[in-house]
Amino acid sequence: MRKYKFKRGFKPTQERLEEMINKHFGSFDKDGEIYVVRYGAIEELRLWFDGKLLCAESKTNPKVELSVAQDTLKTYNRFLEELTGYTAKERQKMMKKEIEE
Repeated sequence: MRKYKFKRGFKPTQERLEEMINKHFGSFDKDGEIYVVRYGAIEELRLWFDGKLLCAESKTNPKVELSVAQDTLKTYNRFLEELTGYTAKERQKMMKKEIEE
């Protein structure tokens, strides 16, 4: 499971999350407070809020074609950047910093 912070000015609201899921992945199911997304190489992506953090848990299919996997990763990164305000590079830097501490 991964937790993502939100940049100042980017609100962690259910409305924004639903809007971004629909924009990038097309649709979602809801299991209580958890949003469930299926897209490309992602068999199941579960998203929810823990206070001001976005939590994401995913199961992927390793047997998909390379082009599908690449498209899925690009879409996921665009989704996270537009939702949280942090680029993939910034998220990677924050994750490395957390691991070092």
